[in-house]
Amino acid sequence: MNHRVLAVCAVAWAQATAHAQGSTIHGEATVPAAGISGVVVYLVPTAPAAVALPPLTVQMDQRDLRFVPQVIAITPGSTVSFSNSDAIMHNVFSPRRSTGGFDLGTYPKTERRSFTFREEGAHVILCHVHPEMVAYVVAVASPYRAVSDAAGKFRIEGVAAGTYRLRTWHRRLRTIERLVVVPASGDVHVDLSLALGSPSPPRATDRSHPR
Repeated sequence: MNHRVLAVCAVAWAQATAHAQGSTIHGEATVPAAGISGVVVYLVPTAPAAVALPPLTVQMDQRDLRFVPQVIAITPGSTVSFSNSDAIMHNVFSPRRSTGGFDLGTYPKTERRSFTFREEGAHVILCHVHPEMVAYVVAVASPYRAVSDAAGKFRIEGVAAGTYRLRTWHRRLRTIERLVVVPASGDVHVDLSLALGSPSPPRATDRSHPR
């Protein structure tokens, strides 16, 4: 192995180590009514930074007449694979709105079809066969993001030191934003209290002021 390759490997290892040893942001998103879950929490750096946002491949299942999980958060350019685990026909489509749309057709159990989400935004996912089925794929250009669980807990690991705007998104809840200072290592605890209202579009590429 030549010196150039060694140097590249050393840089890659250092970056991976720094990410792995970064801080953890965790907390609880308190919602105003029972049955509300799946709050997207993400970080936006206050200073522009060149951060790699590799595309992901993630799974969303159709099971027991539900999309599982109901909310996922990805980076733009990521691909979601929609599988059918029910013994009935299902369909996957997203209405054609400002974030575009698609229709993957109707398909039986064990089959799966995929779509690549290239734009930031909240993409609603529906089924033509079962209109009660609703899910959301939230594409946000941030490497630091999480979705709260049924208890409202969220956790973002490997966060690099710096100052960030922590933002939320949920289709039924008003977006909130907090300024968060992240140390080089350790935990940062943030509790969020959300209210009913219209959310702001999930977006990590703007530079709006905290509110």
